[in-house]
Amino acid sequence: MKKILIALTAIVLLIVAGLVYVYVNLDNIIKATIEEAGARVTLADVTVDNVKIETTQNTASIGGLVVGNPDGFTTDYAFSLGNISIRLDGSTLTSDTIRVIEVIVDAPSVTYELGQGSSNIATIQRNVESFVQRVSGPTGAADDGSGTKVVIDNLYVRNGQVSVSAAMLQGKKLSSSLPEIHLKDIGKAEGGATPAKVAEEVITALNAAVFKSVSSLNVDGLLQGVGDLSKGVTGLIGGAAVGTGGAVKNGAGALEGAVKGLFGATPTK
Repeated sequence: MKKILIALTAIVLLIVAGLVYVYVNLDNIIKATIEEAGARVTLADVTVDNVKIETTQNTASIGGLVVGNPDGFTTDYAFSLGNISIRLDGSTLTSDTIRVIEVIVDAPSVTYELGQGSSNIATIQRNVESFVQRVSGPTGAADDGSGTKVVIDNLYVRNGQVSVSAAMLQGKKLSSSLPEIHLKDIGKAEGGATPAKVAEEVITALNAAVFKSVSSLNVDGLLQGVGDLSKGVTGLIGGAAVGTGGAVKNGAGALEGAVKGLFGATPTK
């Protein structure tokens, strides 16, 4: 009996030690989880500067979350998400579906890079969609019904900036502010969404916001003085026809159409 009690005491102490370790290192554990899972979903490097969890207040903050670029793109990153603050419904933390009351992404920076017949943002979006399809199947529901899901009441993206880059622009960039994004009731209709599905919805909204910003930019003004752009524009994207004359104005119009085409919109004539 004494030996059994000693063994049970040792097991309890191990469990307590494990819980203490998780609690003390919770921020680092979550940071590593975000980086590993983010890279798996986006097929791009994901790094986080810091994570701070306030368990007594049911809040969290994530600083310096950066999503790099997929293979074939050369700019420093696709998304730098500034400061992220999260407020949770503490009563749901032990349930299968966690309710997130509010997420605020403040001062993100998006670099939209043209190349590879597409863009880095569109490529990441396709990677996320492909991952979701692999793990969820064609119906969008997890095959085994397992895993924690999330419902987000409100998600805001504020004070963002977007820049457009392409090798043919010779170092010049198009820059604009990013329209505010407000998504409501993410995952609510289906009783909770997987983190990957949430990522898909957020990136789709970001892609649409970036398109809105880029479509209003002064492409003609940017390209003044760059020179003959016809060869650079040709082949940038299928369907972006450019004459061999290569005048700056024509090149600008073709690039604008290419940009819109990359977002899935119909270029204006």
